[in-house]
Amino acid sequence: MRFRILGHASLEVEAGGVNLVCDPWLAGSAYWRSWWNFPPPPEGLLDGLAPDFIYLSHLHWDHFHGPTLRRLGLDRTILVPRTPDRRIIDDLRKMGCRDVRELDHGVGLDLGDLRVTSYQIGPFTDSALVIEADGVVILNANDAKFMGGPLRQILRRHPRIDFAMRSHSSANSRLCYRFTDAPDTTFDDLSAYSREFARFCAAVRPRYAIPFASNHCFLHEETYAFNDTVNFSANVAAYFAARGIGDPLCVPMSPGDRWDSEQGFQLAPVVDDLPAAIERYRATKLETLERQKKKEEATGLAVRHVMRHLQAIIDGTPGLLRRRFRDKPILIVGHSAKGDRAVAVDLAAATVAEVPVDEIERWPIRIHSSALIINDCCATRNWNSLGISKRVRFVCKRQDASILRLFNYVLNAHEYELLPIRHVLDRRFIGVWMRRWREIPLYVHILANFALRRGFDMGRHLPRAATAALN
Repeated sequence: MRFRILGHASLEVEAGGVNLVCDPWLAGSAYWRSWWNFPPPPEGLLDGLAPDFIYLSHLHWDHFHGPTLRRLGLDRTILVPRTPDRRIIDDLRKMGCRDVRELDHGVGLDLGDLRVTSYQIGPFTDSALVIEADGVVILNANDAKFMGGPLRQILRRHPRIDFAMRSHSSANSRLCYRFTDAPDTTFDDLSAYSREFARFCAAVRPRYAIPFASNHCFLHEETYAFNDTVNFSANVAAYFAARGIGDPLCVPMSPGDRWDSEQGFQLAPVVDDLPAAIERYRATKLETLERQKKKEEATGLAVRHVMRHLQAIIDGTPGLLRRRFRDKPILIVGHSAKGDRAVAVDLAAATVAEVPVDEIERWPIRIHSSALIINDCCATRNWNSLGISKRVRFVCKRQDASILRLFNYVLNAHEYELLPIRHVLDRRFIGVWMRRWREIPLYVHILANFALRRGFDMGRHLPRAATAALN
């Protein structure tokens, strides 16, 4: 077996002449020019790829990247996790992909000399892929946060893992909140991501821990400052070194780096001055960034379309859930050179209405983004990408942050077909969750800790002996 890191969460594995590529994002940027592969993939890498199979772990655009899939060819055999919803296969078929195969949770599939097994987790499904060949086992967990019974299932079936690959930085909207009554609030702790990565690896006990699926930077002017909040793989390696963790061995890998059964690791020199390297990288993309800026400046908010989309969200949300938003209407503001426009959505009252521009700053709970981005979120049913992009600002009092988070959960529930509620009675939905029953006790445990005001700590849901040394 041999494998090669292609970029961010993109992995190429080959054995016996069979080539598998996971989550290929290799062409351009993701999330409205916000995210870019870093370090950038080697020149011409995409042109030389000819995978027999492509695996897509989940819907997020840094994993399900349309431009890259089109460059590779829509006639490729694409493997996806069988999720409770049909969203991922529907989107692929709309793109023109003709050979899409779903993998059931925990059921292995032989691809010549490669054997792959997909494991799914989460209400908004993510997945990991175990890849086996020539006596070598890779656990490509990417963004999936396995713990509790779901992780124990993987470890029972694959007791000896050689390489564990997992994300190690922020891909959420936490940093995008602005509290009007607490403007100096700190939202993140970089070391927490390294600690979580180390705890996961202590539970899995691989030979090698590969920081993975967080190898990106921000080049857009709205998000460039967030580079200071990226927990780069070098930080993870430093965390391991500072604590004397040598088993597993942490090996940061950049695009183009590889490993094979005969020669072991083949690694490029590590980038020393990250801020300078990112600034040089941005200089090469200024023309592309400027085109995006002009496009957004020229695009106004499609108010009627946005209102129709939000009304459909209201209509498909149960009344009991909508009551949680009583007296908490949310204003969605779209910015452009054509003029700002705003739409208020009141889930409790089941109304959507345009709001005059001069009232925007007086509104207590607001979501601000480019008009073009809001239009896209509605047109593609991809509000889940808005927070990940970090091209958004959630403005509210600190006490109302939970309302905005709940609103985002409602939007995601519609996009992942958890709402309207009739979807959960679908035969497919029930069948998929019967295979994933181990998640139910995990969620009960997590909710019980919240009810007891203990909050969430991943360490509670991992083997104690494996994580004791890291606490």
